[in-house]
Amino acid sequence: METQHLGAWGEESAARYLTARGLRVVDRHYRQKWGELDLVCFDGKVCVFVEVKARTRQRQPSALDAITPRKRERLIRAALSYLKWKHLEDCEVRFDVVLIEAGEITWIQNAFESSGYYTV
Repeated sequence: METQHLGAWGEESAARYLTARGLRVVDRHYRQKWGELDLVCFDGKVCVFVEVKARTRQRQPSALDAITPRKRERLIRAALSYLKWKHLEDCEVRFDVVLIEAGEITWIQNAFESSGYYTV
């Protein structure tokens, strides 16, 4: 499967999976110069930024390994930008990761925190 198609398939699969578990998907593919967000959801009143990583084979590097400190920083900056854009600065936030590897879905809630001071 081509990378672009795999990514779109993974994001759609993750959105369905999270929706079935009570989250509400409110945005997809939010992009800014600081980074991009695959899915933006709400879990009750908590704004959840979801990074989706899909792999077709287990021989590839782990999807979780692809979320490096630099990638986390870019996700946090994109999330801050999104919160400002939507006037949600006071909203509680969470960063989740959905891994899809060899057809199995793993949802990691609170995969990382936004420690430190970031500006956009």
